[in-house]
Amino acid sequence: MTGTTMTRPRRDGKNPTVGKGRGVPRLLTRVAVFAVIAAVPPLLFDDYWVFMAAQVLAFAVATLGLDILYGRTGQMSLAHASFMGVGAYTTYVMATHGYGPAMQLAAVIGVALVAALVVSVPTLRLSGMRLALVTLAFGELLAWAIRNTTDLTGGTQGASVDPFQFGRLDSSEPLHAYLIALVPAAIATAFAVHLGRTQLGRRMLAVRDSELAAESVGVAVARTKITAFLISAVYAGVAGWLYAGITGFIAPPDFDLFASVYLFVAVVIGGAGTVLGAWLGASYVVLMPEVFTLAGQPNLYPIVGGALLAIVALVVPDGIVGLGRNVWRRIRGVRGDEEESK
Repeated sequence: MTGTTMTRPRRDGKNPTVGKGRGVPRLLTRVAVFAVIAAVPPLLFDDYWVFMAAQVLAFAVATLGLDILYGRTGQMSLAHASFMGVGAYTTYVMATHGYGPAMQLAAVIGVALVAALVVSVPTLRLSGMRLALVTLAFGELLAWAIRNTTDLTGGTQGASVDPFQFGRLDSSEPLHAYLIALVPAAIATAFAVHLGRTQLGRRMLAVRDSELAAESVGVAVARTKITAFLISAVYAGVAGWLYAGITGFIAPPDFDLFASVYLFVAVVIGGAGTVLGAWLGASYVVLMPEVFTLAGQPNLYPIVGGALLAIVALVVPDGIVGLGRNVWRRIRGVRGDEEESK
């Protein structure tokens, strides 16, 4: 027909124009929800819990990075906290030489990328437990270097880090620390959400499900794994930068094997492969120890945490997010049955 544009119907019967335009309202809704949740700590809680919320933001960046590596690409790493240490100690070294937080962040990203390349390139053909053991070796080597380079890192005694200064914002103030951490946490979250909709994100999922099958359909498995490792390391480095500037003090135990295990626990409990799960897991690993400490039972946290991890692994393998989805589906199913009966 002259002057008329016809849309060719698809074989599956779906109209390709349906659903267009929904992305913007959905994005605005998510931004609004994030803004409302972000406003809760400074409006409802005192300085102590605002400070803890700032730490949650820092750890959320770290867990988002680990989720990209493990939850989406299926690569196990027991050195994620070590990459946080790379970021934190790079921040400390840069601060002692008079560089501001922006230059510190640039250096952190560069050093994290180099460290990730050093670890990931030699391990291209490894996966699962063998990859985890190699990353464990890297973490132990870094811990040894931190403990034995006292002049550079402060050694086992730890090191004090100058607070961030962004205009009138000073990270030594809990509210200012929260506001400073909120920006990179929001950017990291937005990128993680966007990544899931890209070709790279889909290639990561293919590698996670089966490297052999992914390779058979043309996915560059090695390149995808390295890319995931690089992105994850940058996330961890930025988290270490935030942690150093917010807490004002860093020490080797903050980034040892147990810290990496806690991050792994955060991803599993929250729900691997989901952005919301990374946030829930970060909140869990930061806030739960404080809750037990305030209750006068700090020694119970490892016991309860271990039991909870076992329950999640056995009963709810998809984590808190997976449990919530299952409950919601059942509720919708019950409502659908009730409507049909009417």
